Amino acid sequence: MVMEEDLTFLVVEPIHPCGIMVLEKHGRVVQLGPGASWTDILRFSGEVDALITRGFTKIPREVLEASKRLKVIGVHGVGVDHIDVDFAAKRGIRIVRTPEALADSVAEFTVSLMLSLLRKIPSADAAVRKGEWNRKYGDLVGAELMGKTVGVLGLGRIGSAVAKRLRGFDVNLIYYKRNRNVELERLLGVEYVSFHELLKASDIITVHVPLTPDTYHMISFKEFALMKHGVYIVNTARGAVIDEKALYEALVSGKVAGAALDVFEAEPLSPDNPLTGLGNVILTPHLAASCEETLKRLAVAVAEKVVQALKECT
Repeated sequence: MVMEEDLTFLVVEPIHPCGIMVLEKHGRVVQLGPGASWTDILRFSGEVDALITRGFTKIPREVLEASKRLKVIGVHGVGVDHIDVDFAAKRGIRIVRTPEALADSVAEFTVSLMLSLLRKIPSADAAVRKGEWNRKYGDLVGAELMGKTVGVLGLGRIGSAVAKRLRGFDVNLIYYKRNRNVELERLLGVEYVSFHELLKASDIITVHVPLTPDTYHMISFKEFALMKHGVYIVNTARGAVIDEKALYEALVSGKVAGAALDVFEAEPLSPDNPLTGLGNVILTPHLAASCEETLKRLAVAVAEKVVQALKECT
């Protein structure tokens, strides 16, 4: 039986010090820096009881095979698409997540992106800095959120939190998810529609589904073809849910009037990515949960869940 003082926690990407303090009460903590790779993890594979990951470093089968003591992977967030989940299950490695700690923060950020996109706030800021004040009479004229039909793709914790906030903007809320939730429809005032109906009816589409084999490139060329001309897209979920090549073409053609993206198919986003050359796109570096309060909640929550899961394994 492994005693608490013998436990080793490997923190793959930096987390808030509050979470580290929780872990240090129960064992030794090894911290890797930003940009660490799965090959860096292998250096500690023989001595690790638990990993904590924020989702930016892959945890492939090679790591799981080499980590003979590994019992728990703690996800600082929601997504598990960076982990070989099937092999972890075969090895009996438990995965714990912390979705409850970030939903409100991501929802706030999503609505912020939506408003910034419609009112062209980043472009307006750049115009003022360049002395282009009179653009206010031309290309900086925006659009109201009020009265728009907003399609919420995915109505889990984050999608629901977004819908709750949007109710105050007098929008028409529709949603699609695989399993309809009649109770949430009543509570949030949202209407269930099919996936294709959502694509056709929405003025704005906000994406809140996990990345799975079923949702990979869920929005691609044929889906953009179904949308209204001049639709807006916001994605704070996972980049690969949207086919970036198809999105680029839709943005250039005007089919999509604008997009606000916090997530991308490959992260970090390359400066050479064609999306960086478009003026009708807002790009942020996977930042939706990056608030001081949220990072504290996430770090403490994942540390506590990992410790509890290890206790249950002994």
